[in-house]
Amino acid sequence: MNGTAARFVWLTLWLWAAPGFAAGSGDAWFGPDKPKHFVATLGLAGVGYGAGALLFESPRARWLSGAGLGLGVGLGKEVYDAGRGGRFSSKDLVWDAVGTATGLGLSWLIDGLLSRRQSSVPAQAGGLPDGWGKLGACELRLKGPGVTDMLLTCRNVGQMLPETYP
Repeated sequence: MNGTAARFVWLTLWLWAAPGFAAGSGDAWFGPDKPKHFVATLGLAGVGYGAGALLFESPRARWLSGAGLGLGVGLGKEVYDAGRGGRFSSKDLVWDAVGTATGLGLSWLIDGLLSRRQSSVPAQAGGLPDGWGKLGACELRLKGPGVTDMLLTCRNVGQMLPETYP
């Protein structure tokens, strides 16, 4: 676990253990809305981590994307509640942090399992494992003014493939 993840886990544990949040708020730690906060931020953190994995190579950027989405929405919801005459619930934020941490942890495990599976597949002749293909590029050219006057040419690593459709 990298330094950012360790700091995030410690922050989550500190928020969980902070006794000052319970003082006279009338908001139960295990109230009916707490599972909703947990599940919502778990999902949002997973979506954020997944989006970060698609957009960034850096694992740190993936963690930050997931944490930003999960905690950002949770904090935004509490600010919204406080702004419309409700109360800002620190306990809800703790559940948001726990859900976000759980979502990030699960996403990190899934990412690690998928990365390990891809890197452990033995290479076959031609450098590709059986049943796997290389990414290529397709080019669509218009031959005339009509929508049906198109030429689709697909190339794979600089080689012309037989998939040319007139």
